[in-house]
This record gives sequence, C-alpha cells and structure tokens, in this order.
Amino acid sequence: MTIYFQRSEFLSRLFPNIDINNDEQLEHALKNFYSFEGLSPKVSISKNSIEIVFPKNQVREDNSGFTKATNLCAQGKFSEARPILEKLIENYPTNSEYYRNLAQTYEEEGQHEKAIDILIDALKWDPKNHWALILMGNIYARYFDDVHTAMTYYDQVVESDPGNYIALNNIGGAFLQSGKLNLAERYLSKAYQANPKYPNISLGMGLLNLQKGDMRQAFQFAVETIRNEQKSAGQVYQTGLQLALDAAQYLVKQQVGKETLVDFIQEIERLTDKEVRIEKDEYLPTAAKVEIAENHGRDFHRILHNPKYPQTDHLIAHELVHLKLAAEARTAGNNMLFIAKNGTYNQFLKTIEASLKKLEKRGIPDTSIAKYSKDLFDGILRQVFNTPIDLFIEDILYRDYPELRYVQFISLFQLNQEAHKAVNDPKIIDLSPPDILTKSRIFNVVSARHFETLFGVKMEKQYQIRPFEKEQIDAFWEEFIEYRNDREAGEEYELVQHWGEDLELDPYFELVEEKEYRSKNEKTSKRPEDVLTQIEKDPMQEGALEEDEQEELRKFKEQHTGKDINMAVAMYMVGALEHFKGMPKDQVKDIAFEIAMLGRNGINPEKKGYKVNKIPGQSFSGYKLLAYYYVSWAVAIPEMLKELQMPFDKEYELAKQMTES
Repeated sequence: MTIYFQRSEFLSRLFPNIDINNDEQLEHALKNFYSFEGLSPKVSISKNSIEIVFPKNQVREDNSGFTKATNLCAQGKFSEARPILEKLIENYPTNSEYYRNLAQTYEEEGQHEKAIDILIDALKWDPKNHWALILMGNIYARYFDDVHTAMTYYDQVVESDPGNYIALNNIGGAFLQSGKLNLAERYLSKAYQANPKYPNISLGMGLLNLQKGDMRQAFQFAVETIRNEQKSAGQVYQTGLQLALDAAQYLVKQQVGKETLVDFIQEIERLTDKEVRIEKDEYLPTAAKVEIAENHGRDFHRILHNPKYPQTDHLIAHELVHLKLAAEARTAGNNMLFIAKNGTYNQFLKTIEASLKKLEKRGIPDTSIAKYSKDLFDGILRQVFNTPIDLFIEDILYRDYPELRYVQFISLFQLNQEAHKAVNDPKIIDLSPPDILTKSRIFNVVSARHFETLFGVKMEKQYQIRPFEKEQIDAFWEEFIEYRNDREAGEEYELVQHWGEDLELDPYFELVEEKEYRSKNEKTSKRPEDVLTQIEKDPMQEGALEEDEQEELRKFKEQHTGKDINMAVAMYMVGALEHFKGMPKDQVKDIAFEIAMLGRNGINPEKKGYKVNKIPGQSFSGYKLLAYYYVSWAVAIPEMLKELQMPFDKEYELAKQMTES
C-alpha cells in the first residue's frame, strides 16, 4: 500500500499544523500519523513529492457491514447508519470510503463542519478518493461560498483523472446550483469533451445555457439529453424534455423562424408560379391541409390550418413542403393523384358492421353513427396517404430549415401525443373497429419512431403493440430507410401504394398519374368541382361534414377567396402583432414614429438590413419594415392610419385572424 502527495495547498489543508516546506518536520508528522498496530511506514520526500510506503497492504474491509450502512443511507436513515460506520472505522481505520460515507451522513443533515473534519481523514488515507474530494468541494462551494477552497479539492479530481466525466459533471453541477456560471461552464465543458454522449452532462450544459439566456444552445443540449437517455421515465430524461419544450416555446415567442417561413412561402410561389394563401378553418378534422391550385381549378394554392393547433408556422411549412414535393414530381413527369375509389365506402361499412351495431345498441343516433363511419373512412385514408409522405416532409424541414426546428419540435410533440391518445384511450378502443384501430396504430408508431430519430423523444415506448404489429412497423420503417437519403422526385408515392397494399387498404383508393387523369377528365368534360371531390389529398374530407357544417365552411371559403393579398406582408404583420402585444401604447407610438422617419425617403420592399433602434436585435427586410410600419400605427395611432396611404388593409385583417388562432 502506497500513498502519494504533492507538496501543495491541498496537503496543507489535510495537515494544517505542520510546515510542509520543512522536510524533517513533515517526515516526522507523517510517520506519526500513519504508524499503527506497531508498524511504521517509510516516508520519502523529494523536491515536490511525498511517498508513503507501508510494509503491507493495510486497507481492510467488512463488506456486509458497509452494505448494511449504505442501504440505510439510501433510505435516509442516517442516524441508524452512523454507529455502524463508526464501528467500521474503529476496526478498519485505513479505509477511506468508511470515512467518506460517515461524513455524508452529517452533510445530509446540515452538520457541515463535522462532515469536513471526517472528510479530511478520508483524504489522508486516500487523496484520490474522488467522491470525498467532490463532497468536500461541494460543502465549501454551496454552504460556505468559499470558491477558492472548493477549487483546491475539485482540482485534485481533475489532476488525478482528467477523463473522469462523472466527477467533472458533478463538480460543474455544484457550481451551477450555486449560480457560479463561469466555473460551472469550465467543468461541464471538460466533462462534455470527455463524454458528449452522457445525458447528465448534456443536461447540465442545457441548464447552464438556460441560465445564461442562450435558448438555442439550451434547446440543442436538451435534445441531446433526451436522445441519449434511455430511461424515458427517469428524472434526467423528463427534465431534458421539459427544458427542450421551454426553450423552444421561448424561441417561437421571439418569432424565431418567422422570416424563414416568409421566405419559404415566396420560394414556393416562385417555384409553382402561383400565389399561396393561408387561412384558418376551425372545421378541419386535421391540423392543416393544402389545396393545390391545379386540383381546384384556381390560380392560387390555399393552406388551411385549424386554430385548435397553435403551432401554425410548422403546419404552414409542412403544407408548403407538400406543394414542393408535388411540384418536383410534376416537373419530373411522375406526379400522382390520390383518389378514393367510387363505391368503396359501402364496402368499407361492411367491414366495420360489428362495431356499428355496438353503437346502435348503445342508443347512438343514426346521424351520429353515419358521421362516425365517414370520419373513420376518411381518417384511415388520410393516414394511408399522409404517413409515408409526412416522414419525408419532416426530414426536409429539419434538414433545410433549421430556424423552424423549434416550432417543428413543439408541434410534432403535440401531434404525436394526440396520435397516441387516439389509439390508446380506453373509450376509443371500446368503440373502434379492431382492424382499423390496429392499422391506425401501426401508422402512428411509425410516425413516433421518426420523431425519435429527429429529436430523440421516445414516444414509441408509450404504445402497447402486439408482435405482428411490431413486425409490420419494422417492415415499413426499413422500406422508408431505403428511400430516406436518396429519394427521387415522386418516389414517395411508391411507399403510399406499398403500405396501403400491405395493410389491405388498397381496395379503397388508387394512385393515378396526374397528366393522364387530367387529360381524361378534360375529354369527358367533367367540371373542376366534380373532379375535386375525388382528387383531394385528404379524400372526401368535406363530405364528412354535416349539411349545416358544410354551409358554414362554404361561407367561410367564399369570404376568403379572391383576395389580392401580399402574403409576405401578412406573415410579417403576425410577427408585429405578437411583438406589440402587451406593450404600452406610448412605447408602440415611439416605434411608429421612428419607422415613419426611416420611411421619409421611401422603403424598398426588396432591400434588406433595415434597423429600428427601438427594436434591438432584429434586422428588417423592406416587407418586414412595411408590416411593422402599418401595424405600429394601427395599434398606437389608428385615427391617423389612413393618412399613411399604405394598401395593406386586407393583409392586416388576415394577420389579426391568424394571431387570434
């Protein structure tokens, strides 16, 4: 048995009553302390090093007694564990861990001075006892606010084992809890360099950046935490998940990604040579849908979103990618249309007859049963079409539009939670046809697995799936992986067809080539409105509504059709309304006057780089500045708004509707 020391402040703290620079005094003191049972160690002192060599290994232990004491400590029974540890020390005084555990019983009860005295003995017998060093440093850092002394012990850990990421993380965590962010970052960064996959470390880095106010980094580290932590029910995972949600919510409220979304809208308008209009629709059975111009005989695309889902920017971006994929497939000459086959609805009803009879026996009205049946038919067909394509869409958003990643995370989290509930709620399970429920569950789990690959959130584990369902899920996933990184334009439709066939849902739909279908319908002189009922990507969706609901939907559409709206300005106005929300009118007025001064010589819509001193930290394009110009006057000086002569009244009304949603 050999003990090593360096001639340092650390040694002085362990032996405060001796002059460590006096070799004779030092040797005498060390021999005196370490001699027992009639044996005396050999002490060798060089320039800066001290070596204490014992004639034989003198570290002895009682495993059964120590196990009993540690179990009592784990249960919080420190007073019961203490006499056991004291007896162990009496019998085996060279065992450093016995001292360290005894010290921890006092530290847990707030007797910090007593704990320090015992820890000194622990470190005399093993100066490399990391947990004793960390506990000593924690006491000085947390309870005595003595950073200098704490560092004396913490640095011993780093010097003896610079790759001990767990110890480094614990040190960083202690400084983080005491609010010493620079020191916390010093140790947590070293821990992260040593092992970036350890979830406790990335969580510490996330919480550190949260306190520093860097929400982007806080989000990134939180995602790393939930990706690497396998125990989804544990505290580390749950804290990381909440941190990711909180950081993302903060960034979304700060309008992060808004400018990216506006640019994306303009990108799609250039790509398709058609305007994109965005409207809310509270009747939608889904979060959002896109009405492609060509499918509706219009000269504009329309994206509808349900105000029930607040993460509007992600829903809009998702539907924009639908437009992008369709445009790319059209350019490649292989765009397909998803069509519900005529006459197959009655065939579907026969397959769920047992479930419908159960509803009849419970006294459910026929009209409600009819609507339920139609919703079920439309819903499973929506999943057939959307699930495989949505995987590619979310990949594209994650990869190509990182500023939208925060709203994407929140939105997908909500959508996956609802998807889980839809196939696991006992009431739903009781009423739903088992075959349709199984197929829906398979689609939902595939989506949950994909969400985990993007952000690490482990929602697949929440599903109770049977072996045959797992087999089908794995098969779908393997096929998606084959296409994932080298998908050609239009190949996503192959997965739609294959997955529909594998689940025996292909009798209810068909995929037809767009050119062929449109040519056929032109020859038979079908009216566009007749074709629309069949070629929506969400098949027969509007037909699922009751007559009064259809009438309300028709009125809403008429009110919002044919508007000459600058969508870029409208989207920026949404951001402006959010920015001014809750702000005193005088403050808004000051901003309005500053922008008015900027606009004396005109505002170029295509120019970028405008700055507003009273809105620090933001750069304004011309359109964004015009939007804030209009909204600031509309909020603070509405009586003078007409004098600006800015033609954005319709954009402002649309922005208010979107903000309310």
